[in-house]
Amino acid sequence: MSALRGNHASDTPSRHGSRGAGAARHRGAPAAILTCLLSLIGCAPERISPPPPPPGAIPAGQSIGSASIEGRVVFEGVPPLRRPIRMSGEAACHRPGSEALSEDIVVSPGGGLKNIYVHIASGLGDRVFAPPAAPGVVDQAGCLFVPHVLDVQANQVIEFANSDPVVHNVRAICEKNRPFNISMPGKGKRVRRYFSVPEIVKIRCDIHAWMSAYIAVESHPFHRVTGDDGSFAFKGLPAGKYVVEAWQEKLGTAQQTVQVGEGETRTIEFTFRGRPAPGSPPG
Repeated sequence: MSALRGNHASDTPSRHGSRGAGAARHRGAPAAILTCLLSLIGCAPERISPPPPPPGAIPAGQSIGSASIEGRVVFEGVPPLRRPIRMSGEAACHRPGSEALSEDIVVSPGGGLKNIYVHIASGLGDRVFAPPAAPGVVDQAGCLFVPHVLDVQANQVIEFANSDPVVHNVRAICEKNRPFNISMPGKGKRVRRYFSVPEIVKIRCDIHAWMSAYIAVESHPFHRVTGDDGSFAFKGLPAGKYVVEAWQEKLGTAQQTVQVGEGETRTIEFTFRGRPAPGSPPG
């Protein structure tokens, strides 16, 4: 950053005694204020737009092969009951005729696990991928983050929205990226941010303590968040050997190594285990 210089008292000798000294002090004040402000923000404003992809990056949406890996994430054992979320007395946080339930473990009637982040953990080599132009979206609706788990690519824009007629905030808890805490003062507010380094970022609303969600950031496009049935699919992979990882916020991670040939589809299944069903033999 270039040096910032103003007219200080030492630059121009005073010709009017104390009056000149007072004027000099007034001239020096803006520089002092600017110095304080720069020290607070680290001399660099926060970037709202991500950097452009590097030369040679594979364009978003371009297939790099004809192999596929697909599968499902299931829960084995007695599914935990989803707990009612005890919201505050704020009327806008309550939807008539519905009750918000916890989203930390969601198991479908068929055993599929929802909100599991599945991604290729290794096997793509040193390929570099440009992020999608379309932003990922996290809304604050009914005093909940929607979706509960969002997957994006590094340097993909994320749009945070507030659909509630109340004040929220978004606090990003990061280890590898720059954390932030932004105010969302009322319905219609939209703010854009991005993360440059792969990791799973937790976000919270400090005003409504029950509100939390996760944003999974990856360097490539081969990642998914499972829906109600627990299914996922990666298409357009080159032939090779891959480590596929599934992450769940309460149950941890699981990995499988998959060898897939050109034009081939391999099917895998991840199983997360909970409390054994009554009467079942010990595992």
